[in-house]
Amino acid sequence: MTTTSPPADRAPADAPVRAPGFLARWAGTILRALVYSIPAFVLGLLGFVVTLVLLAVGTGTAVIWIGLPLLVAGVSVARGFAEAERGLQRVLLGRALPRPERRRAGPDAGRFRRLLVPLTDPQSWLDCLWTLVHFVLAVVTFPIMLASVIGSVATVAGPLASIIVRLAQPDADITGLGELLGLEDASAIGLDLGLQVLAGLIFLLTVHPVSRAVIGVHHAVDHALLSSRFDEQQQLARTEESRAAGRVAESESLRRLERDLHDGPQQGIVRATMDLARAERMADGDPERAQQILRETRTLLGSTLEDLRRLSRGIAPPILVDRGLAAALAERAALCPVPTSVDCPDLDLPEHVQIGIYYVVSEALANAAKHSQARTVQVRVTREAGSARAVIADDGRGGANIAAGHGLAGLAGRVASLEGSLHVDSPAGDGTRIEAVIPCAS
Repeated sequence: MTTTSPPADRAPADAPVRAPGFLARWAGTILRALVYSIPAFVLGLLGFVVTLVLLAVGTGTAVIWIGLPLLVAGVSVARGFAEAERGLQRVLLGRALPRPERRRAGPDAGRFRRLLVPLTDPQSWLDCLWTLVHFVLAVVTFPIMLASVIGSVATVAGPLASIIVRLAQPDADITGLGELLGLEDASAIGLDLGLQVLAGLIFLLTVHPVSRAVIGVHHAVDHALLSSRFDEQQQLARTEESRAAGRVAESESLRRLERDLHDGPQQGIVRATMDLARAERMADGDPERAQQILRETRTLLGSTLEDLRRLSRGIAPPILVDRGLAAALAERAALCPVPTSVDCPDLDLPEHVQIGIYYVVSEALANAAKHSQARTVQVRVTREAGSARAVIADDGRGGANIAAGHGLAGLAGRVASLEGSLHVDSPAGDGTRIEAVIPCAS
């Protein structure tokens, strides 16, 4: 078998890509800031002038209704310039400015109401405010950026231009700082060139921080005015999804609890009631048989009590409130038929997070005992970056599925109701690892 090596001037397809060096990143930041500053200044000037004229005229003529279309045109123009700024940030700076959801007219709204919808959208007025703020910011940052780049170029170009002028026109009357200080020709020229190089070096050393500051300030201001409502909308959507998931998970849990109570403890209690009535009737005529029935009833009631304890494990036990999460998980692990180790230090977690973790661990251990055929289970609870993390891993047969219709789907819904996330890694034949992350501020 022969192998073919790649040509000398071509790297292998799987060769690692080398990261750009410091100088490349340094120059790239400066170039991006300069290239962005020019169209940003033009965009800010045009956006401010056009939007201001339309809003001013529209406001002045609103009393005779002619101004309303002009106001709509003003906010629409501001929206267009805001979209252009999003494109500039994305293409030139590589930074995204998410677009908030716009307010829309209802399906039964008339033409006039549809026309005025942009005036009722808070984002429209934020776009108008952005045209003013962006213009002021561009007026400040564009000259600073331009001066920094030109000053940096002057590190080399300034002394070189002075030398060329003196060589081309030796008789020209060029008075520099050196001559004003009374120095001789060579010393005066050296001092002048040295000061030019020093000034250029100051610009050269500060142009990169200035470029980063220009990029950062523009993005921060743009995000605050053009994308802050997007963050709020996403947070609201996550909250609504969390509440919906919580309602679904709670409904499923109640239905399952009702079914388990009906099929287990309720049937045992009904049978125990009938057996006690039968023993009562037989107490006088056949006391030995009555005693046997009472013994069987006592055994049945003990089994029913164990079923009730098993069903209550998904609900926060008193030990969780009295002694904390670590003690509650240790007690739950002791009841699991699969040998289970628990690593849970004393953590300062909110009560709803502790209950959520207890529920996750309890359900995971129940699934491991019922389906995994595992020999051991490990439970580990930590707190990282403002979130509680619970990991339950076993060495069973794997194949667990979080899809709808499986037992883990309800568990995922319960975690989602706490604005958390549930991840299941369960390759066939290689055990199951369940990881739940619940934010402590949810």
